[in-house]
Amino acid sequence: MMCPRCESEQAYKIFEAPEDPKLWEVFRCPRCNFSWRSTEEESITDPKQYSPKFKLTEKQIQELAPKPPIPPLRNGKRG
Repeated sequence: MMCPRCESEQAYKIFEAPEDPKLWEVFRCPRCNFSWRSTEEESITDPKQYSPKFKLTEKQIQELAPKPPIPPLRNGKRG
């Protein structure tokens, strides 16, 4: 699947409606971290119709701030 924002072919489905996958699906691009629902307008889901002012180039992706690490889970004890 192609990402509407960076046009990477690495986008994939991460979730779907539990009752009926045809109702809606959620997709994510690991390259630029964009995510979208299948039910959104084509101006969001279609790379050809996605607004050029929101597209990301390879250079812009490389210059993005790194994602902060997720801290380890607490063991459940407070103190």
